[in-house]
Amino acid sequence: MYLAQNTGSVSRVTEPRTINFTYKTIVGTDGAISTTPCKTKGGDYFTLTLQVPQIPLTDQTHRKDIERFMRAYFPATLKTLGCK
Repeated sequence: MYLAQNTGSVSRVTEPRTINFTYKTIVGTDGAISTTPCKTKGGDYFTLTLQVPQIPLTDQTHRKDIERFMRAYFPATLKTLGCK
């Protein structure tokens, strides 16, 4: 949540809300962030940030689509990385 709300952060997400998901995930009106432990050469965690800047900040109609995308894409990405 800190990354999502940090002013000026590359990971800023408008109106972030946590969702009930296997991984720590927030979804906003214009993006999302998911993170989980994953040991790779780069570190101990994998974090995926989705930003959709063309969505107006007050447009609430894409939140469910963003959530569906994260529910499908994040686990598939973890699998390709070999995360357990």
